[in-house]
Amino acid sequence: MSELTTWAVLFGVVLTAASAHVLLKVGMDQVGMIDFKQVLDPWDVITSVITTPVLLLAGPLYGVSFIGWAVVLSRFELSLAYPALAATYILIPLFAWLGLNETVTREHWAGIVVVTIGTGIIVRAGLP
Repeated sequence: MSELTTWAVLFGVVLTAASAHVLLKVGMDQVGMIDFKQVLDPWDVITSVITTPVLLLAGPLYGVSFIGWAVVLSRFELSLAYPALAATYILIPLFAWLGLNETVTREHWAGIVVVTIGTGIIVRAGLP
């Protein structure tokens, strides 16, 4: 596997992880808010979770992301690969804004720019 392919797998990991997080949010919005009483007696929550189709889709996406992450870690140093996962801090708010109609403030966008710049610096510093 070439280094370019490994970078593509890393991008796929970021994309699938971010997508899984968004699907988890959509599914949990369908399940509803979980309170302390439900945590103590979780059967209804478990039943809701395993019967919510969006949540059943999120799980395999997390699995694909995990497998891709294992591939990336077999090829890159952790100190280079892990900061690249910060790209999820860029994609998740973008997906939430576009797909879930969540409010993303100017401060959020400023933070996303800072994360993007910082991630770029770290990744660039880790390249040979």
